[in-house]
Amino acid sequence: MRFIYRKVWASIAGRLVTLTFIMSVLIVVSATLFLGGSYRKETEALLNGELEATIQTLTNALNSDPDGTIVLDQNLLPNDPRFQRVLSGWYYGYLDLDRDLNVQEPVLSRSIWDGGLPVDMTHIEEAYTNLGQVFYHNDLDPDDKPIRVALRAVLLPDRETPVALFAAINSEAALSAETALRHRLVAVVGLMLSGMLVAIGFLIHHGLAPLRRIRENLDAIRDGRETRLIGEYSTEIEPLVEDMNRVLDHNQEVVDRARTHVGNLAHALKNPIAVLMNETGGDEAYSAMVKQHAKAMWQNVDHYLKRAQAAARAEVLGARTEVEPTVEDIAILLERIHRDKNLAVEIDIDEDAVFKGERQDLDDLVGNLLENAAKWCKRRMRVTIRVKNDQLIVFVDDDGPGLKPAEREIAVQRGQRLDETEPGTGLGLSIVKELAEMYGGSFALDNSPFGGLRAHLILPAAT
Repeated sequence: MRFIYRKVWASIAGRLVTLTFIMSVLIVVSATLFLGGSYRKETEALLNGELEATIQTLTNALNSDPDGTIVLDQNLLPNDPRFQRVLSGWYYGYLDLDRDLNVQEPVLSRSIWDGGLPVDMTHIEEAYTNLGQVFYHNDLDPDDKPIRVALRAVLLPDRETPVALFAAINSEAALSAETALRHRLVAVVGLMLSGMLVAIGFLIHHGLAPLRRIRENLDAIRDGRETRLIGEYSTEIEPLVEDMNRVLDHNQEVVDRARTHVGNLAHALKNPIAVLMNETGGDEAYSAMVKQHAKAMWQNVDHYLKRAQAAARAEVLGARTEVEPTVEDIAILLERIHRDKNLAVEIDIDEDAVFKGERQDLDDLVGNLLENAAKWCKRRMRVTIRVKNDQLIVFVDDDGPGLKPAEREIAVQRGQRLDETEPGTGLGLSIVKELAEMYGGSFALDNSPFGGLRAHLILPAAT
């Protein structure tokens, strides 16, 4: 049930289709029942009209003697030949009733033959209590065929007990026609509902097209192919599009201002620190202490400024960067720097590898990993990047000394250096880890197939 709710009821299209279809079914079924009922009433009205005429004819042919004996005028009796054919379905008769409503000697049409009365006492009693009124009901004739029956009780002059008159007409043809009509109505209704369902689905699909276009535009914005929602929309959707574009523009303005402030802060802090470091002199112990603390300040300022810049860039919608050119540029630079060890950087990158972020962040991420591998490798390192499930899977392998598991944990901590004799701040791999996590990715170190260290990086891929 929950699956049906998620798939149908949780969807606008599903709700519209379901509710519209249910309402259509109710309307069409109600109309079908109404038409069937109306047809039956019309059919019964026609049969009742013919029966009433027969009852009136029977009434006109009925009289009584002064002693109360019933007298029938044979010339006034119904002359339809069907009343003479045995079990034809057309019947009439007179029922002389005593005070206890027992039938004395009935006068019946030849068509009844010896099949028995086609009326029961319940209906006779009803007519007896309402003299002169005609009552209609459905019943079965002696041959078990459906008939429509009319019954009237009249009190003749010089008589104390009434006479019941009845007429019956075979209704089998009318019922068959009604059944056939219902079958046709069901078939027509089925076709109508099928057509309505298709039409409803088409109309809703067409009506919700603007929302699908908005979704496609948002995907394009996230992937960096667009910066705003574009296209013309209906008057109901246009205000929403305008508001969303205002939000996107505001978001870009906020990010741009943040970048400007971070850049200004970087210049405001780095320059005074650089002056302190360059101008220290005099007392060597004092000078060394100032340099040490100034250097620590520099490292912290540099780290947090990079982190703030990266965080701002990570929130930018639509940023995308081609991976292969970035990696190739860094590799060429490192091969020149480390030409003394005849460094060869192997590159294996999927053609559709695109980073869902800005170039500067990709430079920091890949650059730190390649720089670290180039620093410690003997002469060989390889960069492998694959695209899988909207992610970039990055491996940087080298043939250097590698790291033990405990050392790997230390290596990704901010400011930690495993070899104090080597130059550096100890911030490179920690920046990679923090920056990767800002983008919703991850970073880890492992053993390399080359015998050295493998850096494993996961980043979002742009589609």
